[in-house]
Amino acid sequence: MRILIVDDNRDILDLVQRVLLAEGHEVITARNGVEALQREAKHTPDLIVLDINLPFLDGWEVCRQIKARRSVPIIILSVRAEAVDLERSRAAGADDHVLKPFDLDDLVNRITRLTNALPG
Repeated sequence: MRILIVDDNRDILDLVQRVLLAEGHEVITARNGVEALQREAKHTPDLIVLDINLPFLDGWEVCRQIKARRSVPIIILSVRAEAVDLERSRAAGADDHVLKPFDLDDLVNRITRLTNALPG
């Protein structure tokens, strides 16, 4: 499974990348919203893990733009935990919203659940 991870925090990006590589996934990374859109278009990932607070374009806008083009599972990974933030994630088309700090096993389980639901 090809997964795009988008986060401006290098430590989180590296941690999630290491875990997903160990799980056997191909991983692409991006550190801002513009780079996320470019990498998504170039690599067409099977799933995206996306932070909200990103430079240049926030994660909700990235999510909206990607979902307008194609159907791909997107998991929001963010410190933003207010009800309005969760609603904005749903409105942008996100399939799940995981709060930071997060449990790695929980994130992997959510990724597995969403990828198992993919056709084919």
